[in-house]
Amino acid sequence: MKRKVCLKLSFFFIFFLCSKSFFGQGRIVINEFMPWSGCSTTSEFIELMNFGPGPMDIGCYIVTNGKYSVTIPPNTIIQPRQYFVLSGQNTLAKNCGNSDSAITVDLNWTTCNCTNTSIPTTGDGFLQNGGSANEKVVLLDPNLNVVDAVTRNVPVSSSVSITTPNLSGGCSGKTFDLSTMSINYEAIGSSTGIDNSFARKVDGDCGWLKTTAISADAPNKTGSTSSASYSFSTLSASNCQTTQGSISIQVSASDVNSLFPMNYTLAYDVDSNNLFNSIDQYTNGIDNTAPSIDINNLAYGRYRITVASSSSCNLKTYDFFIFNCYGVVLPIKILDFRYDGIQQNLQTFRYAVSDLENLKEVALEGSNNNNFETVKTIAAPFGNTENEIKIPFSSFSFYRLRIKDKFDHISYSEIIRVNTITSSGIKHWPNPVQDKIFAQINSIEKGKATYSIFNSNGTKLKEGAIDVAAGNQIITLPVENLKQGFYYLKVLSPSMKQIVSFSFVK
Repeated sequence: MKRKVCLKLSFFFIFFLCSKSFFGQGRIVINEFMPWSGCSTTSEFIELMNFGPGPMDIGCYIVTNGKYSVTIPPNTIIQPRQYFVLSGQNTLAKNCGNSDSAITVDLNWTTCNCTNTSIPTTGDGFLQNGGSANEKVVLLDPNLNVVDAVTRNVPVSSSVSITTPNLSGGCSGKTFDLSTMSINYEAIGSSTGIDNSFARKVDGDCGWLKTTAISADAPNKTGSTSSASYSFSTLSASNCQTTQGSISIQVSASDVNSLFPMNYTLAYDVDSNNLFNSIDQYTNGIDNTAPSIDINNLAYGRYRITVASSSSCNLKTYDFFIFNCYGVVLPIKILDFRYDGIQQNLQTFRYAVSDLENLKEVALEGSNNNNFETVKTIAAPFGNTENEIKIPFSSFSFYRLRIKDKFDHISYSEIIRVNTITSSGIKHWPNPVQDKIFAQINSIEKGKATYSIFNSNGTKLKEGAIDVAAGNQIITLPVENLKQGFYYLKVLSPSMKQIVSFSFVK
């Protein structure tokens, strides 16, 4: 394994760690991929996941199989427990990328102008499918450090010299050859054959399964349990003179010594808002001694820790507090927060919280991977533990709850992603565009629709309104003032059967 030496001083301890799959604020893994022949060549996909504990900027990261490469656009942020799907088309139909629903792809390598060369759209595409193909997938950071690497079997398939393109916004071209790099691959070991899908046994785990229920942009559906188990305990301050506490994570496996040294990222909620973001403190560390991970001298407050085995998988995350002897007033606990689809032409969210008597206000906030804005606020009283929030169609893709208790303490839920595409795909052309883009939509009745165009950072650049007629029709939207780059467009109206949403390149 190729190791990188790192040093960082935290206010509670020093760490010295870096390896094949080092943490930043979060841990990115190759979580699932599918060389698919059942739908089309361009329906193949690769799913990345941020296991946490904090957000990760994967801008300029490179996904490669040693022959083709895809460079992720700059300033692409993945929140904890969220997924990033790469594919050869904008939308994957149900059962062509996910067993439950159609999936909007985060990055289309056929049209993104971010590959080292054109990726075939017939026959073998980015990935070779079936037969004796010994395919591999490698994730590199912008400095060509290996973040994650998996292969069907070893020795791995041959590679060629690759030069990635320059991308506007800050991604400079890189040249590399996987065959000359020191890479510690995780061998999947699955049998050969066509129509393969490959998924980790559970999200972030070591070990893979073949031909699972496909689940791009969703937790893996393998019916398996993790290959390692953990038990967690906190040791708080024992008297009022003590100002620190400790934690211990016991690790269990058939060969627990092989999992060590274990590495981790410890996140400290600096502003105590129950939300781990870029302003909080993250410290990476390593524990060399089995069978437990022990961390001492932790200041009072809220923490989240994500641990990984020596193979940089077996991922597990815990949230915990360090209390003083007088105790700490816990924030209201969010028991559940989920998107429940479109009901009566309104987007519906459901949530459940504890301690209703201390709840003062609930606000639904939306974002397009940038700043969050308040969408709807509900004030006390609250009659039920489980409640719903209904809103008109929104252009936001990410949502969270902001909870305020009667002491005006603020806390936040986890961020969820809402996929509003319900059809097998949206027809739009041309791509790349010049001054106009055309899209086919369907409206239940005559009315008004609004459209918004976002850049790759999630910043809204343009919006407007158009008249729509009843039935199928083609709309025309102006884009002549946009610079060259990657964009995302949404068209929405209560009279439309679905939200039109797709990415395009100018």
